[in-house]
Amino acid sequence: MVSQKVRRIAFLVAGLLTGIFAADSSADDPDNCLLCHQFRGLSRLDPETSRLHLFFADPDYSNHRRGPHARLGCTDCHDRSEVSVIPHKTVSPVDCARACHLANQSGLAREFSHAHVKRMLQESAHTGDVLSKLQFNKGPLLSPDQSNCLYCHDEPIFRDPAKAIPRVRGMPSHVFDRCDVCHKEAAPLDTEYFLRHVASRLVPARPPLELAQVCAVCHSDPLINKSHDMPDTVKSFVRSFHGKAALLGDDTAANCLSCHVSAGDNAHRMLGKSNALSPVNPVRLADSCRSTDCHPGADKSIAATAVHLDLPTAHGSMEYLLAITFIVLTILTFGPSALLVLLELVQIIVGREQHEDHRVRGLARTLLADPGGRERLKRFKPHHRVQHWILTVLFTLLVMTGFPMKFADRAWAEAMVNVFGGLQMARIIHHWAGIFLVVGFMIHMVIVFFVFLSCARERMAEGHTNAYRKAFTSLPMWISPVDVKKTFQLLACLLFLRKERPTFGRFSPAEKFEYLGVFWGTMLLGITGAILWGEQYASHWLGGLFGGRVFNLSTIAHTYEAFLAVIHVGILHIYNVILAPRVFPLSPATITGDTPLDKLVEEHSELVEEVARDLGLMPQEKPNEPA
Repeated sequence: MVSQKVRRIAFLVAGLLTGIFAADSSADDPDNCLLCHQFRGLSRLDPETSRLHLFFADPDYSNHRRGPHARLGCTDCHDRSEVSVIPHKTVSPVDCARACHLANQSGLAREFSHAHVKRMLQESAHTGDVLSKLQFNKGPLLSPDQSNCLYCHDEPIFRDPAKAIPRVRGMPSHVFDRCDVCHKEAAPLDTEYFLRHVASRLVPARPPLELAQVCAVCHSDPLINKSHDMPDTVKSFVRSFHGKAALLGDDTAANCLSCHVSAGDNAHRMLGKSNALSPVNPVRLADSCRSTDCHPGADKSIAATAVHLDLPTAHGSMEYLLAITFIVLTILTFGPSALLVLLELVQIIVGREQHEDHRVRGLARTLLADPGGRERLKRFKPHHRVQHWILTVLFTLLVMTGFPMKFADRAWAEAMVNVFGGLQMARIIHHWAGIFLVVGFMIHMVIVFFVFLSCARERMAEGHTNAYRKAFTSLPMWISPVDVKKTFQLLACLLFLRKERPTFGRFSPAEKFEYLGVFWGTMLLGITGAILWGEQYASHWLGGLFGGRVFNLSTIAHTYEAFLAVIHVGILHIYNVILAPRVFPLSPATITGDTPLDKLVEEHSELVEEVARDLGLMPQEKPNEPA
C-alpha cells in the first residue's frame, strides 16, 4: 500500500505538472482551485460509506459567466484555512446563509448573504424544521451536515436571455463596447454579466418540467406523501393539460410556482393551502387562476377545475363515472363490431357460400355490364365521395396533432409534434382542422335536411298521414328495427346457428352504425373541443352547470371519444375498406363509386335485385341445391 507521504508527493507533482499546461487562473478563481478541480475524474471513494465523492467544478461556469455564482471565488463559500493546503483538511459543509464578500468590477467588496432567504423559509410551508425531518422512501438524500437548500437547488445557471429579450439572440460580444464607454471606468459594471443576470430574472428560473422534477424529490416520494397525508401531486400535474404541454417542450405552460406562489412573491415564501394568504387557498384560488398570465377573462367557477385530478384514485366522482361510462361504451361498441369481422373471416376461411350467391352474382354481372345498371349500383354519389375524403384528411390531421398531446410522455409524441413545427403550430392546426370538421358536418346536415324534405314530399304525394315521421325513418342511414333484427340474424348465421344469411340494401347495418358513430362523435368532439379551447368564455356560460368541473368532464369526454373513434377507424374501418379480402387492396367505392362484385353479392344483394327490377332485367333462375 502506498504511504500517505508518497500519495501527497504524487498529488503535488501532478498538480505542478498540470499547472504548467493549465490556463492562468482567472480573477474569479484567485486561489487557483481549478488547477485541480477542472478535471472531471477528480473524486474520492469513502471507505466507510462506500460513496464516491466528486470534486469536479466546470471551469466554463465561471469563464463564460454561466450563472449568478460565476463571480464567486471558492473561498467565498469554503473556509480558506481548510482548503489552502493540499491535500485539503476536512472541509466543513457550506452554509448558504453565511455572509459573502462580493467584489465588483472596481475591486470594492460588498457584503451579501442568503440569510433573508432563510427567514422567508421560516414563514413558509417548507420551514427548516420540516425539511430537516424529511424521511425518504429509499433512505436519506443528504448527509446530516449538508444544507437543506440542496433538496431544491443545484448550481444555478442563467436561462437564455433571449427568452426575455429576443434581440439578445445572436448578438455579438462587441455590442457591449457601447455600454462600456460609461460602464468600464466611470461607472464600472460587467455589462454582459449584468444583462444575463437581469434577463434571467425576467423569466422562470427553471422550465416547467425541470421544476416539476425538483418538486418531485419530495412530493412524489411515497413515504413523505404517506407521512404528510398528501397525494402524488407531481404525477397528477404531469397528466394535466399544463404538464403535457411541458412534456412537449412548451416552456410557457403553467408550472408549480404559477399556482403556488403569488405573483411577484418569492418562491421561498411558499404557503400552505390552509394559509389565508396562499394563492391556492380556496378564497384566493379563483383570482390566482384568473391572473393576467393564465385565464384573465374567466369566471370564478374555473377555480373548481381539478388541475391535480388523478382518475385512478378519484372513485365515485363525476369524472371517474364518466370515464367508466366511456370505457364500457367502447367495449360494447367495438367488441361486437370486431366479433363480426372475425366471424366473417372464419366464413371466408372455411369457404362457406349461400345458395343465393350464384344467382345474385350473375345478376350483378349483368347490371355491371350495362352502363345504366352500373351507374345505379354506385352507392356513393360524387359529393359523398368528396365529403368522405375531406373527412379523411381532417380526421388524420386531428389524430396526428391531438394524440401527441394525450400521450405526451411517449418518445414519439414530441417527434410527431415537431413534424408540424412545434407544439404551438400543432395546436393551431388541430384547432383549424376541428373548425373545418364542424363546418363540414353542418354542411352535411343541410344536405341531409334537403333529402329529408324530398322524402317528406314523396310520402305526402303517396297520401301518408305521418309523412314527416315516415320520411325520417326512410332516410338512407336510419337504423330501423329491421336492421337490428337482421344484425342478430347475421350473428346467428356467422355462428352457424342459422342457415340463410340476411340480405341488405344500399347500406348494411354495420355501415349505418359507423355513420352514426361519426355523427355522434363529431358533435361530441366539436362541443367539448370548443369548451376546452374557449375556456374563458365557456366558464361564464357553463360555470353555473358544473362549475369548473365542466372542463374536467369535457377533457375526459374529448379524450375517450377520440380514442373510441381512432380504434374504430384505425382498426375496423381500415380493415373493411382496405384489408378485407373482398376489397383488398382498396375499395374503389369512395373513389369511383363502384362497389367490388364480391361485396355487392355478399352485403348488398337487395340493392342488386332492386336495380334489376327497376331496369326490367330478368334475374337468372335459382340453381338447384346441391345434393
